Amino acid sequence: MKVGLIGCGRVAHIHMKAYKEINDAEVVAVADADISKAKAFAKLYKIKKFFSDYRELLELKDIDFVDVCTPTSTHETIVREAAKAGINVLLEKPMGRNSAECERMIGESRKHGIKICVCHNQLFFPHVRCLKSIKDSENFELLSFRTLHRENFEWLKAHGLAQPWNVRPEHGGILWEVGTHLAYLQLHFLGDINEVHALGAKAKYSVWDEFVVLLKTSSQRWGIMEVSWISKEPEIFYEIVSFDGKRVQSFLPHGYIMERTQAAHANVLEVIRNFTTDLKRLYKKWGKFAIDQVKKPRWGHPELIQAYIKSLEEDSPPPVTGEDGRNTIKLLECIEESLNKQKTVKYVPL
Repeated sequence: MKVGLIGCGRVAHIHMKAYKEINDAEVVAVADADISKAKAFAKLYKIKKFFSDYRELLELKDIDFVDVCTPTSTHETIVREAAKAGINVLLEKPMGRNSAECERMIGESRKHGIKICVCHNQLFFPHVRCLKSIKDSENFELLSFRTLHRENFEWLKAHGLAQPWNVRPEHGGILWEVGTHLAYLQLHFLGDINEVHALGAKAKYSVWDEFVVLLKTSSQRWGIMEVSWISKEPEIFYEIVSFDGKRVQSFLPHGYIMERTQAAHANVLEVIRNFTTDLKRLYKKWGKFAIDQVKKPRWGHPELIQAYIKSLEEDSPPPVTGEDGRNTIKLLECIEESLNKQKTVKYVPL
C-alpha cells in the first residue's frame, strides 16, 4: 500500500513509527503547509516526494490512501478533496470539530466510494482489548464502565506532550483533546447511550478543565467519564464493573490489569493478606514499567493501520468507521451542551 501523509507535526512522527512496523505499507510522499517542515520530515524518513500543498500530493497516481495528521479544523476540507480524487483516508482523531462536518465528510466518501478510518488507536491497546474481552465473556454481565483521566496541563506542555492551543475554546479544549478517546471507548463498551449529564468547572483555563460525565443507557448500565487537566498527580485508568460486584481495572500508561478483590480488614490475618495484595500490585505496576523500558508498550497505531489496510484489501468496513467517528463527536457535543446548560441532554446518534 502506497501512503501519502498530510501534516508533518508531532502526531505524524508517531504514525511514522507505526509504518516502520508494517511491511505492506510505504509512505511515498508527505505534505505540510510549511515546506521547510515537509522537507525536513521527508529527509528524516527518506521519503522522496514532499509538497507544501496537499492537493499536489492528491494528484499522485500511486496513492492508496492518505494519512491526515493536520489540525482538526482542516479535516473536512482535506477529506472531501481526497474523496473527490478517489483516495481513501486514514484520519487522526477527533474526526471533526462538530458532527455536521463529520456528516459532510461521510457523505462525500459515500458519493465517491472511498473508505474513511478514524484513528481511535486506543481500541487496539492490549489492556483495552483485554477489558473488552472480559466484558464480552459469558460470566461477566456489564453494569458500568468508568474512564478516568487526570493529568496536569502545565507539566504536559513543559514536556512537549500538549500545546498551548489545547486549552483554547476554538479548538474544543480538553473535552476534544482528551474526551475524544474516552467518549469513543464509552460508545464501544456501552453501545446504547441515550442520555448525558455533565458537571464541571473552568477552574484554571477558559475551557472546561475539571468535569465528570454520567452516561445513561437504555438498559440498566451506565458510564462515567472523569477528566482533569489541573490535577497535581496523574492518574489514568479504565474500570468495568459487573452486576455481581466484580471490578476489573486497567491502569495507563503501562496498561496493567488488576481485579479489585480485597476484603475488609476486620482482623490481623486479613490485614496481612491485604498488605500482601498491595505489595503484589506495587510490584506489578513497577515491574510493568521496567519491562516497558526494554520492550516498548504497544500503543495501538500499527494494529489499527494494519486492520485498515486489510479492510481496503478485502473491501470490508474499516476498524473505526466514519460513522463511529461522527457518533463520538456527537457525544462530545452533548457533553459540552450539558456542561454549558447544566442540564441533562439526550444523545441520539445520527
